[in-house]
Amino acid sequence: MSLLKGAINSTFILSNCDIIIDEDIEKIYRHHKENNYVITMVCSLKKIIVPYGVIELNDSGEIANMKEKPELPFFINTGMYIVEPKVLNEMEENQFIGFPDIIEKYRSIGDKVGVFPISEDSWMDMGQLNEMDNMINKMIKE
Repeated sequence: MSLLKGAINSTFILSNCDIIIDEDIEKIYRHHKENNYVITMVCSLKKIIVPYGVIELNDSGEIANMKEKPELPFFINTGMYIVEPKVLNEMEENQFIGFPDIIEKYRSIGDKVGVFPISEDSWMDMGQLNEMDNMINKMIKE
């Protein structure tokens, strides 16, 4: 990305190549601008089902709570971001750095980094074979 220094002078979209986001991009962009974020991460709500009964213990080692096959909600990084050009312009040249590390850098210096939440159905990722099958099936239906 540092090769793009000076070539992009306005807010831009950065995206992994193995995803599809079915959401209003203009709405994401407005959210980014209205909140004065340096970076906005598009996150999808993902519910993970634990296929077992889960036991929580108290401080004495006794059962405090039991949940049978709980469904746990998480916000997942979809791999799509709205980014201000200063991020490119401040990158060090010839140094590998992952985008999550760039996000942490801006968070640590107090710049605003935000999230735009989308539904689980609005994000398709072919990074895993079963997810790629789901993506293909969803696209065929539409």
